[in-house]
This record gives sequence, structure tokens and C-alpha cells, in this order.
Amino acid sequence: MSFTDVNMYYVIAITVLAGIGITMYFVGALITVASAFGEKRTLWGVVCISVLPLALVYCIKYWQETAYQRKYIFSGAALIILAFLILLLL
Repeated sequence: MSFTDVNMYYVIAITVLAGIGITMYFVGALITVASAFGEKRTLWGVVCISVLPLALVYCIKYWQETAYQRKYIFSGAALIILAFLILLLL
């Protein structure tokens, strides 16, 4: 196996890792938006729809109420950060 083949496999693995992380974060953000509207926090819901990274702030602010969403958002963010760290190291 040549050097270019190995690099191709690294790129594919990092892309899959980042894609899974982005998907998990997006699903968690959508659940967070639904939760914000369900809790009558309309402004938070609109803000989280407009700027998806602020769903992380909402989960931190309302820690007790967002246990289910946190699993998706924090796991997704961790996978995204891991993918970028691996990319920087290579």
C-alpha cells in the first residue's frame, strides 16, 4: 500500500468522524429548539434556530432540563473537535 493510499484512508476516516459529529450536534440542536419552544422560551427557540451553536449555551444554562439533548450536543461537539485535532496533527 502506497503513501497516498494511506492518506486517502485518513481523510475518509476523518470526514466520516466529522460527519457523524455534525449530525449528532444538529439532531441535539433540533431537540433543544423543540424543548425551548415546549418550555415557552420562544426567544431561546428562535435564537437557537438562527445560530445553532447557541444551543450549546442553552443546554448549559438549563442544565437540569436538557439532559437528553446534552448527550447529542456534547457528543457531537466532542467528535467535531476530535476530528479537527486529528486533522491538525496530520
